[in-house]
Amino acid sequence: MKGKLIQNVCIVFLLVLGATATQANAAVFTVGINGGENYSSIQEAVNNAQNGDTILVSPGVYRENVNVNKELTIISSELSGDRVNRTYVIGAVPTNDVFGISSSNVTISGFHIVGGPSGIDGYQEVGLYLDGVQNCLLSNNTLMLNDAGIALNNSQRNLLDNNIIGLGNDGISLSRSNENRLLNNMVTTNSEGIRMDNSTNNTFLNNTVDSNEIGIVLATSRMNMLEHNLVSRNNNGLILTEMSESNTLFNNSLYMNGVGIYLKGSSGNMIYLNKFFNFLNAEDEGKNTWNTSSAGNLWEDYNGTDADGNGIGDTPYIVNQTTGSIDYLPLANNISSGGTQ
Repeated sequence: MKGKLIQNVCIVFLLVLGATATQANAAVFTVGINGGENYSSIQEAVNNAQNGDTILVSPGVYRENVNVNKELTIISSELSGDRVNRTYVIGAVPTNDVFGISSSNVTISGFHIVGGPSGIDGYQEVGLYLDGVQNCLLSNNTLMLNDAGIALNNSQRNLLDNNIIGLGNDGISLSRSNENRLLNNMVTTNSEGIRMDNSTNNTFLNNTVDSNEIGIVLATSRMNMLEHNLVSRNNNGLILTEMSESNTLFNNSLYMNGVGIYLKGSSGNMIYLNKFFNFLNAEDEGKNTWNTSSAGNLWEDYNGTDADGNGIGDTPYIVNQTTGSIDYLPLANNISSGGTQ
């Protein structure tokens, strides 16, 4: 944990140096609530900054909704620390997003962001909202009690790294957003952990999605890669629906979900080298591929044998015989060559 913290601090420090080096007239502004800084509110600093500037925010509680419409780096000056030394941003207006980002090339890092659900039907207050932007970095933030923690709308090639999102409706939401990367995030105790609508070529890697009603939902989304994610203790682990096609699910761990994966109206997806240990491992109403030419998935309830001890079961694992959804090469690591569990 200490090594990870040092790494995160170094990354942010390099970002600040990089932004300063590439902008000849770039400035660094400070924000604090105790006096001695340039400004007392983040929005005031944003209003007075120019593209390429950096805003360093001291620990404290900031009750405001921040509109970021310039290419800025906005970071907490204290990425670690106990509860006293954290930088909280609490939405002052519950029907407004806490951070509304309408400019590309924005960095937001190190904040504890609290919105408070708006309570208005059909409205989604968002902790960090990216609208029509590119190349933004959202990292090392904690987002709690928002209608949606992080939401991307029509936004491309952004990076969401090492954020914690919980106690909301949607943890992370992508709509009409392509080529984004979600890495090392913790999404827990939401109605839906991660939801993706009409989005393509996104990468989900090393995320933990735990204790949500639904872990991950892909709706009308294509050619996305989900790799090395832990999806655990959700009512439904992973749902692909509304003709979500050509997605790849590789080397994920699905543990202790009510249903591990449910494919509804979705075909042509590749699912292999995943670990399924759930009350019901898989439901497939379409026609999807459950193995490569060399290996399939590890199924906790596979009851076949591995007579030659090559790690591949001798008989297929049937997901849905009617649709032909079959893992022909199930991994047999959980059984002996004699076939006993």
